[in-house]
Amino acid sequence: MSAPKQDRGRLAKSKQSLAAALDRIWTLKCLLQHPHAPWRARIVAGISVMYLVSPIQLIPTFIPVIGQMDDLFVLYVGMKLVRKLTPKDIVDECESPCNRPALLQRLRRQHESAHELEATHPLTGVNS
Repeated sequence: MSAPKQDRGRLAKSKQSLAAALDRIWTLKCLLQHPHAPWRARIVAGISVMYLVSPIQLIPTFIPVIGQMDDLFVLYVGMKLVRKLTPKDIVDECESPCNRPALLQRLRRQHESAHELEATHPLTGVNS
């Protein structure tokens, strides 16, 4: 694999990761505002979002890699707990693409088009 192709692959993966993290954050925000979400799920979602946006953290974000990993860990655990505490129909409603702002929808479309390009064979243009 050539260097430019590897760079494009890394860029696509980082965009995918960013889009997934933003989707989860937006889902937590939506659950906080949902009138039928259980109060326990709202507390977990609120604590998760507050930790992510707070300037005071256990591991400062400016420390490379580890600083971002604790944020992703809090996001992962928060989403797991919220899914466990919230009825599936409410979670599905909050994860619905129609509830996303335009920026997240644009990132999602770019991510999907990047996957379509990766699935296409470079010489023949045929999907593999």
